[in-house]
Amino acid sequence: MPHSVARPPWRPVLPFRATRRNVLLVLGLAVALAVVAGVSRMQRYVDTDPRFCATCHQASPEFALWTAGSHRAIACQKCHHSTPAAGVAMLRAFLMGKSPSGEHGNVGVGSCKSCHASHDPQWPQIGASRGHRLHVDEHGIACVKCHGTAVHGFEPVSASCEGCHPGHAVGLAGMQKLHCFACHEFLSTIPGLRPTRRDCTRCHSAQGMKAPFRDHGGPMEMSCASCHHPHAPPGKERVDCGSCHEHTEMAGQHAAHGRTACTECHRPHLWTPEEKDCLRCHARAPGHARGKSCTGCHTFLGAVLPPHPVEKR
Repeated sequence: MPHSVARPPWRPVLPFRATRRNVLLVLGLAVALAVVAGVSRMQRYVDTDPRFCATCHQASPEFALWTAGSHRAIACQKCHHSTPAAGVAMLRAFLMGKSPSGEHGNVGVGSCKSCHASHDPQWPQIGASRGHRLHVDEHGIACVKCHGTAVHGFEPVSASCEGCHPGHAVGLAGMQKLHCFACHEFLSTIPGLRPTRRDCTRCHSAQGMKAPFRDHGGPMEMSCASCHHPHAPPGKERVDCGSCHEHTEMAGQHAAHGRTACTECHRPHLWTPEEKDCLRCHARAPGHARGKSCTGCHTFLGAVLPPHPVEKR
């Protein structure tokens, strides 16, 4: 008997056209996925990667200041937004190796508030601060009006303040280099940006210049700004006593001491003269006083005291 030949398992024979069509479909799908992945990667590169901005701005001072600034961990695109048309124009210019033309990358109020008004403790929150409520909410001043250059460190923030408040530079020695916020506490929740007596004494005490106050309940318990005007022209920083105490030179012994500076007898911040203040000029007076105080016989009363609101320290 003839030997039987083992037959291979049955396999369907595919037409050549069907095989090529499947290969093309697989290749097409792979190309489509590659295109989608490439477009997605390019979109992330354009929308979130600072290196895209660096292709044009790396040599600019703005980029160098950003890398050393407080926002260096924040991508450029987080704050600088572009319209879709501007984004396409930048991408086209990037692919062609050119610089984009036209304006792009503006910073809106929402860019700042997305972090600084988000209640996220990671960022300084400005929603409750009196300074921002006054400038942003009440007067509608955009964040970039004050912070537009300071974010990158172009110039001190105090220069931004002077842009709206000209003539408010401080000429007093020791205070000339102080930032505006040293006295005007921008982040405070206390109403008003003008420094209070407590603000002044806190700063001066820290520098060893504690002013001696006497809590006598008199009219001198008012704000420091009643006598001190640090923004005034040179020579006018301290208010003349006569601007409040009118006709004092006609009252009692003030008439005999009219040419003497008020602070010769009324030491600043204490104001009530003491016997030792009199003895600086009248050294021989104790010989006839017989234990009495100077004002027991020599009255200076009669000057009208101007009303002033009392401000607690």
